[in-house]
Amino acid sequence: MLASLFFRRKFFIFFKILYACFAVATSEIMPIENNYSKDIQDIIAKGKLIVAVLKIDNPPFFMSTPDGKLDGIDIELSEKIAKELGVTLEINRTAQTYDEVVNLVATGKADLGVSKLSYTDERAKKVLYTKPYATFRKAMLVNRLAYAGIKRTRQANSLSELFSQLDSKIGVVKKSSYVDFARNIFPNASIHEVENWDPIGIDSLLQGKILALFRDEIETRKFLLARPDANLKLLSLIIKSQQDSIRMVVPRNRLHFLLWINGFLETNQIQYDADMILKKNEKYLQKLNELQGTINHK
Repeated sequence: MLASLFFRRKFFIFFKILYACFAVATSEIMPIENNYSKDIQDIIAKGKLIVAVLKIDNPPFFMSTPDGKLDGIDIELSEKIAKELGVTLEINRTAQTYDEVVNLVATGKADLGVSKLSYTDERAKKVLYTKPYATFRKAMLVNRLAYAGIKRTRQANSLSELFSQLDSKIGVVKKSSYVDFARNIFPNASIHEVENWDPIGIDSLLQGKILALFRDEIETRKFLLARPDANLKLLSLIIKSQQDSIRMVVPRNRLHFLLWINGFLETNQIQYDADMILKKNEKYLQKLNELQGTINHK
């Protein structure tokens, strides 16, 4: 009996010593805890970065390819961020509007919103905006004949003055940042929200239901490049004094994550302008056409 107790006691002491040695050895291989901020730790612990992207394709920023994959500037940027964090990327494309993309981030359903998002004061009440990763100018698509007519009948020193009349019907994509932009730049104009840029907005413009479509130079130039025939009827007007900076959004309680993203953009020198984006659009379209041809021949 005594011998049995003595043996069990010695075995217990030996086991404690062995466990202590194992703990010391493993602590030298794997740190017990790291010094990452809680913002970063939460994403790493989850093992994935959830990014909100608009459901409707908008090349070259985000689009579905014929083989069912996602491509574009915003997708590539999201992939780089996820890779730098050492996690997988999960894209949430349930948002039907740009405001819904922001709401997914504001409600914690996404860690990041990357969807050609412009800054608005209203959105900034819900989320934190990063530094811009793309900057271009605001612009308008107008009917050439109608534009020539109002220039003859109105005296104005700027496009803002020229179109700030009650009979000026200006179309904007609904629930986009350009609704607020239009009201601020053209305070006296009649603002009409359209379901989408193309075909509804474009058709309304061609049919004369609206005087102009207001968005950014990427969309106006992209449309006229894709539809050379439309150049006979439509004209792109660049508002040189009005810039649109494209940013990502993070939850309002993720300040360190915001600062990390800003550092990431600066370190990697990520900054696009209109010409760079349009060149990328050409490459993406060429790649999509080649991919479509490959699929059709299978």
